[in-house]
Amino acid sequence: MNYLIASLLILAVGPLLFHALRGLPRFLDSITAFVMVTLAGLILFDILPSLWRLGGPWILPFLLLGVAGPTLAERGFQRISGLTHNLTLSLGLMGLMLHTLTDGSALALASQAQGHPLLALGVVLHRLPAGLAVWWLLRPAFGRTAASAALGLMMLCTVLGFTLGETVLAPLASTELVWLQAFVTGSILHVLLHRPHEHQHEADDHRHGLQLSTGHYLGAAIGLLFLALLMLSHGTHDHHPGHSHDHSEHPH
Repeated sequence: MNYLIASLLILAVGPLLFHALRGLPRFLDSITAFVMVTLAGLILFDILPSLWRLGGPWILPFLLLGVAGPTLAERGFQRISGLTHNLTLSLGLMGLMLHTLTDGSALALASQAQGHPLLALGVVLHRLPAGLAVWWLLRPAFGRTAASAALGLMMLCTVLGFTLGETVLAPLASTELVWLQAFVTGSILHVLLHRPHEHQHEADDHRHGLQLSTGHYLGAAIGLLFLALLMLSHGTHDHHPGHSHDHSEHPH
């Protein structure tokens, strides 16, 4: 239960930092770099390897569709480009919610077992960039209420995953849902690639494209250190769908 409480509280840390220091441009640059590095790292080294083990190379077309599909749609139908972007963002958030369910399940397994406390620590810690990413994406575009509602939904999904435990993993390992998860993972990558560019133009009309500052480098460096800590805490244990059959041998 302590793991669950910590995982819920840490979701609020990012938004509080963002609100307290939002008047510092270099800090916002650091947030941008930190979110991009950590979230991209979690996708590349945590989520995608799990989906590959479940779906093999068949996940690649769905992943690429999630990454490139919105861009092609925006270029082909410029009148509804805003709608396409919002839909892509919604799909990306749905992917984060599915991942949050598995987080809750992993925390439940860690609470039941006496070993592997570092796995639980890793699950709790990687909620920080996830919560910060949700606030970073939604707060400027849709306001505080929408961003807070999304974080509340993440908390609800965490509690649901914690309550259901290992039973939540089996449905997520079905072929169709693996393909869906690959698609929404691509959507998250698409949003990551486009959101910083938009933010840069909003922050300074005189800039053209993304110009790297000291804040960007600092945020990226902290993000890399954070990722290294997460990888060490996870070790060889995986809490994603498709690995529930290993729990009898390796209790989380």
